[in-house]
Amino acid sequence: MPDNLTPEDRRKAMRAVKGKYTSLERQLFAMLAGMRLKGWKKHAEELPGKPDVVFSKEHLIIFADGCFWHGCPECNKKLPTTNREYWKKKIERNIERDRQNTQNLTDQGWCVLRIWEHELRDAEGRAKVRAKIQKVLSKALSPG
Repeated sequence: MPDNLTPEDRRKAMRAVKGKYTSLERQLFAMLAGMRLKGWKKHAEELPGKPDVVFSKEHLIIFADGCFWHGCPECNKKLPTTNREYWKKKIERNIERDRQNTQNLTDQGWCVLRIWEHELRDAEGRAKVRAKIQKVLSKALSPG
């Protein structure tokens, strides 16, 4: 399907894409609050990749990754038909950057969870994400 926007309108639309407090992030924050979890902070600018959520004491980092922007292997979202090579390279760069950030954080002793957009779409997926977070937190808090 061809792009129905002029190049200038497309640039304006892309500039409007948010980097923080996206609907996906807000959904994750609401989930954590609903779980009554304490001691986490949003958007740690000082850490590689600027994690969406950081539990400092437990050494847990959570990223909420959009399926298109971060190249979800399960969803395999289609690239736009216009400027296809640009989008292919952009998503590949994002995937590599995410991989490198995860490695850097792991090397620093962090446990890194990456939650995909599609995992938060339905109640079953959200329950699995909550269980995954609880499991990591309970391991971090257990003695020994």
